[in-house]
Amino acid sequence: MSTETTNSFTLSLSSTLAEKLYVPILWLFGVIGIVLPVGIICYILAHGVGLLNQEFIFGHMAGRPLGSAGGIWPAISGSLALSGIGLLLAFPLGLGGALFLTEYGKPTSLLCRICLGAVECMAATPAVIYGLFGYAAFVVFFGWQISLKSGAATLGLVMYPIILIGSRAALAAVPNQYREAALSLGVSRAYVIRRVMLPRAWPGILSATILAFGHAASAAAPVLFTASVFLAPGALTLSQPVMTLPTHLYYLVTEAISFPYAYGTACVLIIIMLVSNVCAMLARRLGSRHRQ
Repeated sequence: MSTETTNSFTLSLSSTLAEKLYVPILWLFGVIGIVLPVGIICYILAHGVGLLNQEFIFGHMAGRPLGSAGGIWPAISGSLALSGIGLLLAFPLGLGGALFLTEYGKPTSLLCRICLGAVECMAATPAVIYGLFGYAAFVVFFGWQISLKSGAATLGLVMYPIILIGSRAALAAVPNQYREAALSLGVSRAYVIRRVMLPRAWPGILSATILAFGHAASAAAPVLFTASVFLAPGALTLSQPVMTLPTHLYYLVTEAISFPYAYGTACVLIIIMLVSNVCAMLARRLGSRHRQ
């Protein structure tokens, strides 16, 4: 057998073996990628869903040690208030930045590339860095102390790059002929954005906004240094600290107060995350149908 024939036989055997292993390996990785998160979610839900009742959801902390009985409503309301106010700050900035990068700036210009690179770096920044920056800037420099407004401003920074990147992708996905046709009629670019671009891109923008809200609601490090305390029995005010679900869960576990209540708190947090992700998926599906 010649050398050329031997090499051809070896290559044929290798390609056949690779083809036979290719599908099983992909199935293995796919099953692991599905089973692992589903297993974690099911494990937490199985241990915490038994605590979900009206008293646990809408009650206040009680028991000895404090937190081993009662409910987690102050933590739920604090998380929603922080994320909601932060979203009010981040959404106009993120959408405005996306509109500038897609409609006014040139993608190849140095300014646009620097801005986009900086936003992508912000999106990849660890949450604890946001917490330290929020503490140095809002708590210390501006003198807001550990309060709802300090935490909301910090979470606004966390949500800003997610909204901007998602909104930019949604706007860039709109076919360019819509822009060209509208501008050829002599209308202003602001009119094109308001009447042509935003109506076609809003499902993607809404999806990115919902994902940003869910990400902020589950973040512990940014609010641990800026807004959160173990107990906040009073009403929500901008100048006072608040309780949040992630930090409440952190205190329950690290202080070994109540692991059943920790599972219940984690269960509520997961349900909020699942609802936000399902809403984002529905928004994307609605957007795809709208474009068709």
